[in-house]
Amino acid sequence: MGYFATPNESSAAPGRVAPLTPERITSALDSRGWNYDIDDDGDVNGNWDGHLFYFLRLGQSEEIFMVRGRWEARIPLDMGEKILPVLNTWHKEKLFPKAVLVDFVDDGNARVFTEVSIDCEHGISDEQLTLHIDAGINSALQLFEQLNENFPGLQTTASDDMPTEEQPSV
Repeated sequence: MGYFATPNESSAAPGRVAPLTPERITSALDSRGWNYDIDDDGDVNGNWDGHLFYFLRLGQSEEIFMVRGRWEARIPLDMGEKILPVLNTWHKEKLFPKAVLVDFVDDGNARVFTEVSIDCEHGISDEQLTLHIDAGINSALQLFEQLNENFPGLQTTASDDMPTEEQPSV
C-alpha cells in the first residue's frame, strides 16, 4: 500500500501514516512520560506549568487534531481591551498558536484559549503527531509566559480551575 497505512492499523510504522485515534494520542504522551487524564467525554487532557491542555479530535469524522490550551489566569471582563492588543501582536509575529479571549459573563471573567490544529483526514505519522503535540504545548506556553510578564497580577493557583464544561466550543 506504499506510504499510507491501512485503515485498520492502530499505530503508524516509522515514516507511515495511520488514522488518528485516542490511543495514538495517549501513546504519544506516554512516549514522553507525560501525565494526562481522560475526562467523561473521552477527551485527553493534561496540565503543563499550571495550564490546562486538551488534545481533541474534531470534525465530522474526527479528522482534525487540535491541541487546545488555557491560560491559568481569570481576566476581569473590563480588562479584555488590555489583553487583546497583546494577542493581536502575537498573531502578527507568530504563526501559532491561535489565541482567543473568551468572555464568561456568568462569573465576570474571561479566559485566553490557544489552538493549534492539523487536518489528519489522510492519517498522521507518529512523528507528526508528537511534533504537533509539542508545537501546541510549547507555543502556547510561550504565549502564556508573555501574558504572565505583561499581566503579573492575574495568575491563579491550580485549585482555581474552571470546570471543563466551560470550555469554549470551536
